Formats: sequence, structure tokens, C-alpha cells
Amino acid sequence: MLDRLASSLAIPKNIAGDLSLILLFIGASLFVGFIFGRWKLVNILINVYIAVALVGVMPESWFVVSAYAKAGLFVVLLTALTMFDERLFDIHITSAGTDFFWRFFVTSFLVTGSVLSSIFSFLPKSVALSWVTPDLYFYIASPWALLFWLAVPIFALFFINTRLR
Repeated sequence: MLDRLASSLAIPKNIAGDLSLILLFIGASLFVGFIFGRWKLVNILINVYIAVALVGVMPESWFVVSAYAKAGLFVVLLTALTMFDERLFDIHITSAGTDFFWRFFVTSFLVTGSVLSSIFSFLPKSVALSWVTPDLYFYIASPWALLFWLAVPIFALFFINTRLR
């Protein structure tokens, strides 16, 4: 009876696993935000765009070594850029205003989403689907999801920063 109810409501059978991953994602977002702080979050977001662009224009023949080569190179580039970005950028989330935590959480959520979406989009689909369900893959790594996770942070930063002016 519950199976018929779940199928009529279009509830996935593995909703517990999906919800667990969503809660883990939210927790990871807070962790990333608190670890890197307001000074690094915007810089990491910019570094995601740079690393995606660099990996995206490299020839496919460079990545025949491993199915993980694109995702691995993305992580290496993102880490290197983040280590040295204080020489490139001086952008941060200001603590002025009463809505600091909201702006901080939204930025850390979007940074975590853009990093995960980029990593999963560089992995082969079969490998990514061994870690997440097809429903979560659609929301994390499909072409539309990658566009969402790379476009929304730009608009969010625009609104977060103009609210303070």
C-alpha cells in the first residue's frame, strides 16, 4: 500500500538517502563557511570559475589517463588558486549589517554547491552515479545543474553586495 502511495506521489524510493545527502550538503556548507571564513568564500567562488574555465578548454587527450583526471585536475587547480589568491583578490563578505549570518550562509552554500557540481560534472556519469542517486545527479551535475550552480552565485553576490550600499 505504501509503495502505491509513494509511486502516485512521485516520491523516490530512496528518499532517505537523498535527504541524508542533502543534510550532509547543508552541514558541509556551514563547515566550509566557518573554516574559510568571509575573507575566503568569495575568492574560492572566483577560483571555481577560473578552474572550470581552465579544465574546460584543455584537450580531451590530456585526460585519457584516468576517469578521475578532469575532477582531480579541477581540485588541484582550485586548491592552488585558493592558496595563492590573496595576491590576486581582496574581496570578502563584510560583517556590517544585521543580516551577516544569512549572507555568510548563502555564500558558503553556493560555494559548496558550485565546487561539488563542478567536480561531479567532470567525473564520468557512471562513476558519479555510483556515489549519488540519479535524482541527486540531476540536481548536482547535469548540464542545467552546472549552469545553475555557476550562474546563481554571481547573481546572489550582486544582490548581497548591493543590499549593503
